[in-house]
Amino acid sequence: MRFIFIITSFLFFTNLVQAQDEGSVTIKRNKPRADTNYIKSYKDYLALGVFIAAPVNTLTLTPKDSLIKPTEYKTNLSSVIGFTGSYKSMTASIGFRIPVEPDLTSKYGTTKFKAFAIGTQKTKFSLRFDYRKVAGFYNGDSLIQIPGSTETYFKRSDVESRQFMVSGLYNFSWKKYSYQSSFNFSEHQLKTRVGFIMKSSISFNRLNSDSSLINLNKTATDQQKVQQLNYTSFLIGPGMGLNVVIAKRVYFSMMLFLSFDYVSYAFVSNDNTKSRNESLTGFFEGRMALGYHSKRFYAGLKFVGDKVAVQTTDYKVENLFGAVTLDVGYRFNAPGILKKVYEKTFTKFLGL
Repeated sequence: MRFIFIITSFLFFTNLVQAQDEGSVTIKRNKPRADTNYIKSYKDYLALGVFIAAPVNTLTLTPKDSLIKPTEYKTNLSSVIGFTGSYKSMTASIGFRIPVEPDLTSKYGTTKFKAFAIGTQKTKFSLRFDYRKVAGFYNGDSLIQIPGSTETYFKRSDVESRQFMVSGLYNFSWKKYSYQSSFNFSEHQLKTRVGFIMKSSISFNRLNSDSSLINLNKTATDQQKVQQLNYTSFLIGPGMGLNVVIAKRVYFSMMLFLSFDYVSYAFVSNDNTKSRNESLTGFFEGRMALGYHSKRFYAGLKFVGDKVAVQTTDYKVENLFGAVTLDVGYRFNAPGILKKVYEKTFTKFLGL
């Protein structure tokens, strides 16, 4: 048996060497493509757009003791204006906060906001990196009435939330259903279709303040109260999407996920004492969009939200970020220099 194996191996490697000497054979594999009766792609165009977003960021601290009222921190964000760009399998966006009216600042305080995102826009599977920093909250349950003056809220300018997130979306129904059609406009859903999708993400988060943020124990001293919460979230959620096409160019889209969030977290108290633990929570997440597609012009109104939940022994900490966004854009013919640079970088090294 060993002799047969040696002879077979010898013949195999002999034929391999001869094939290399005679010349190399190039095998070209055709990439699987979506059904063009259901999905039309615009990824060969350079798409440039402008968006205006109304973001909402709430931080909710819910005690396990039902007799204690939850604490909800909100942000004073008016609107965010930004720009989007996409070509082939890459897409990116950047946003800037529009200044808030002085009257609202005196009532709700000042919120600083920074956000950046870059990702891929593949039909079957997409990846995205998000960075978000929010500083300055107010307590939504602490309306203060001052005689002879305007109403105001208890402000926490020292509270800061920072997040680094890598997320992925896998489309099981990619041949006939496109989530790209509604949320980044690189594709156009031609016929009404239902699809099954899977969402996953890993994020590194930090929630901190200059003074006490969470009181884990009713008898805790000021030094023992929590000042900072660091947590790493591993989220996965199966979901379903629906694209309803009206008159070929108008669409309505909806996505619903049942997400499970495993979180490893660490509390840091005022006296710099650290305590670590893990939690697992489940919740629903949704996305909605309404828009219009033509060959060159596109526009859409969408709502997208992300949530991270930490379940501690005494508290449930939920950080929810959502935004209603109006996108308007135009697809240009990609210039030759962009095509060459893309092929020599993203195509050559990443296969995109």
